[in-house]
Amino acid sequence: MIKNPDYLLSIIIPTYNNAEFINGTLASILVELTAEVEIIIINDGSTDETDEKIIAFCKNIPPLQIKYIQQENQGISITRNIGLANATGKYIAFVDGDDLISTDYYNVLLPLLREEKYDLVEFNLTRDQKKLYNNKITDATDIKKEEIIISDNNYSVLTPIFRASQWHLVNKIFHRNIIGNEKFESHRNYEDLILVPFQYIKCHKILKIEAKLYYYRINPAGITENIRENDADDIFFAMRKMSDFIKDKNHLRTIATYMMVNCFLEGRKIIRKKKGFYIYKNEVLSDIKSVLNNSDLSVISNKVLRKMQYPKLDEFISKLNYKILKIIKNRYRRKDIR
Repeated sequence: MIKNPDYLLSIIIPTYNNAEFINGTLASILVELTAEVEIIIINDGSTDETDEKIIAFCKNIPPLQIKYIQQENQGISITRNIGLANATGKYIAFVDGDDLISTDYYNVLLPLLREEKYDLVEFNLTRDQKKLYNNKITDATDIKKEEIIISDNNYSVLTPIFRASQWHLVNKIFHRNIIGNEKFESHRNYEDLILVPFQYIKCHKILKIEAKLYYYRINPAGITENIRENDADDIFFAMRKMSDFIKDKNHLRTIATYMMVNCFLEGRKIIRKKKGFYIYKNEVLSDIKSVLNNSDLSVISNKVLRKMQYPKLDEFISKLNYKILKIIKNRYRRKDIR
């Protein structure tokens, strides 16, 4: 390992049971790698051949700036925190152990990071692997870029970002000073949703790049493809965290409303997917009330606002519809049997 306390970029790669994909991930990371970049791989107690694959891969390349950390399984949030604790770069990036980065990743991003003008750099991801390689960038200066500058507590410039509520970690690079001592919330999924919006709020200058530099693999074994009922709790936790944060910050109320409403809708969607109807825990009912007290109600649609104002009615109607549909389906089944 090359010891360099002044890396420009640290790339944190958490991995768990990614034996099928980890070689491809590491191969994409090492293409065009420069001495300005350190790679931190954390194996979160994999039970497949991930460890053997990583060790074998690293033996076949010259000693580079790679840290490989093995640990007992602790979950994705703690694993990313271990990466943060070991990162020495001025900027921090995250790559999942089953994804790929573009061959243009360093060519496009490193010159921008060297300027140290931006607190956060955001680029596009794709779920189509062909698009990662078929759109080779010949001149990085031709890429469409948008600077977002936040000054005088005018956070309205963040409205499109908070309205879209796309909080993926992997298509963003953070200045280390922005993340500071913050950590991912332990033992929770949707850790990006719980952390990322607050990083935008701390920024002064953001750069958005219209270039697909990351391939986000749809992995059937991944967390996002295996929704748990408790995932709704994690999403509502993010909603509550934002509501508490903006309680006395009127200048953030409007943009935060978009994020909180999105959390409400996404958590609600998971509940229905797992149970068949909407039902809210008492803690969540209290959280929804707090969110409404801290929100800019003018940016919430009337339909969604009614659901948030009358969640018990929302429950009742949802359960009633569920029961009616169940009765209808049972009747059709009986007819088919006859």
